[in-house]
Amino acid sequence: MKPPAPSHEALLALESKYAAIAELRRARDRGEPIPERAVFKALAERFPGALHELDTLPLDVVDARLAAIRAVVAGGEIEPWMAWMASYHALLRAGLHIRIRTTKDRTRGAERASELAADASSHAGIEVDVAFVHATLRPPKGRLVGVVYTRLEALFGEPASSIRATLFPRLRDRRPEISGDDEA
Repeated sequence: MKPPAPSHEALLALESKYAAIAELRRARDRGEPIPERAVFKALAERFPGALHELDTLPLDVVDARLAAIRAVVAGGEIEPWMAWMASYHALLRAGLHIRIRTTKDRTRGAERASELAADASSHAGIEVDVAFVHATLRPPKGRLVGVVYTRLEALFGEPASSIRATLFPRLRDRRPEISGDDEA
């Protein structure tokens, strides 16, 4: 089975996300006042996980991602991370949708789970099944993001750890190695 490719609309959405993140980071670097909470809330609702990128990705990575997506929108080749990121946001959006609708009722009956899967699929723009619903209701270690990475691994045939490291590289992972010969 071929992994899902992001739609043109999903790529345009990613382009707008990275443009927004880049502008927010540049405004912060210029010392401008922090925008109203509604700005961050809107970004997080549309792209769950984007605030983590805003807080942790270096600006050069944000700019590189924005340039790469703009190249794809102009007709270039889709890179794997783009499909992973579009699916990451959609799956997290679906999972949050399920969690919100089951805050008071964690009933896991087959009919209810089917209804939740259909509703979340429609809401998030990605197909989720009953197994995803059940995993969302009882996520490993209580973290929904673990369910998302497990599903990404199944969709794309790549280890969840590789997907996570690509989508959310840690700053310490970007530092150059220092050998013993370089010590002063």
